[in-house]
Amino acid sequence: MHLRPTTAIALLLTLASSISCLPKANLAMAKRASSHPMVFAHYMLIMQPKNGDYTEDINLAKEAGIDAFAVNYGGWNVDWTQHEAQLEKFYRAAEQLDFSLFLSIDTTSVKDKDMIIKLSNTYVSSSAQLKVDGHIVLSSFQTDPPAWDWKTDVLDKINGPVLLLPGTLSDDATALFSNNIPGAGPFTWIHPYATAEQEHSTDVALATQRDRTGKLWMAGIAPWFFTHLSLDKNWAQAQDDKIFVDRWSSLLTLKPNFIEIVTWNDWSESSYIGPPDSSAPGTTDAYWGSADHSAFRSMSKAFIKAFKAGQDSVTVDAADEGVYMFYRRQPARSAGTSDSLPLPSDAAYLKDEIFVVTLLSAPTEVTLVSGDSAPVSWTAPAGLQKTGHPWSFGAQVLQARRGDQVIADKVGAAVVAQMDKYDGNVVAL
Repeated sequence: MHLRPTTAIALLLTLASSISCLPKANLAMAKRASSHPMVFAHYMLIMQPKNGDYTEDINLAKEAGIDAFAVNYGGWNVDWTQHEAQLEKFYRAAEQLDFSLFLSIDTTSVKDKDMIIKLSNTYVSSSAQLKVDGHIVLSSFQTDPPAWDWKTDVLDKINGPVLLLPGTLSDDATALFSNNIPGAGPFTWIHPYATAEQEHSTDVALATQRDRTGKLWMAGIAPWFFTHLSLDKNWAQAQDDKIFVDRWSSLLTLKPNFIEIVTWNDWSESSYIGPPDSSAPGTTDAYWGSADHSAFRSMSKAFIKAFKAGQDSVTVDAADEGVYMFYRRQPARSAGTSDSLPLPSDAAYLKDEIFVVTLLSAPTEVTLVSGDSAPVSWTAPAGLQKTGHPWSFGAQVLQARRGDQVIADKVGAAVVAQMDKYDGNVVAL
């Protein structure tokens, strides 16, 4: 679900004509919402869990402190009757497990406004429907402007007040918080083509405009981005190791009203924090099939807790300690031996390093052994630390001890000089 913002100007012009907002009402809602910051995860409904059972995903999300899934409704070549049945099953599972969902309409494929109205009204009274201040939450992923007017064509026909957070790829903060933009405030997607410094500047501008206008802001954050499927879906991302941990730290200081992790399960774009279904056709040999991202989900716990508490930085208690590493399994500029595709765009930004993240309640001795290189040891401080270390080919071993206590003892997949197909995904453990 990554597209470069070639249509951002048209999108903003269309949205600007859609609805006039009520600044005072928005300000009041923003104040209430800011006192209840929440974290969501973007769930691709088209990527079904094993046996169509949502139980594991819901329980893992709850364990991480995630408040709701933003259910991406739509996708290419969707069987809409089947898709609607899957959504119903998802809502029933969430009701039983005391979890929340809300719709995120994929307007690249959903072209029927009546479908949005029908689905919203179907679940408006569900105990699983996420509500903020009595308003059902509705969001979207959109690139080109939708064919409808959000207010008159959709919101006015839903049976109850709606908190609309429309998605955008734009980085024009002033325009996004214009009084003529529909909804309570924007959901800003990741900009993988931007460097970490550029993304931070955009976030600062968004936070400034949010504070100026009193509207809401939902910020997207991703653990990784990479895809290598075709000539037009062949890209890495320019933020490299700073895309997740560093951005979490930045967002803690900027305090968006909501944060949405993108994604839970978009396997082909390597942006997932959920567990891939290894039994699904094609998964075993895919670049996501053996690339565990569970560490990103575990890391998120401390950030989510800090975000909800209104803290500017992470504090770690003994229950939330963890020592993690993430890395690619091949050099950034090493083409596949039997690969018909060129190197992905933005591969030049990727560093050939092992990245170690420590979340500790007290100083701890950490040792990293990369391949046949000599061990590298250091004392990691209490709190959060992220360090990068050049790799050597071979297995990657990470250990952390505090006196006689073993905090971590992990062996990761080998880094190799070249793979059959280029792999820019990371393992995280």
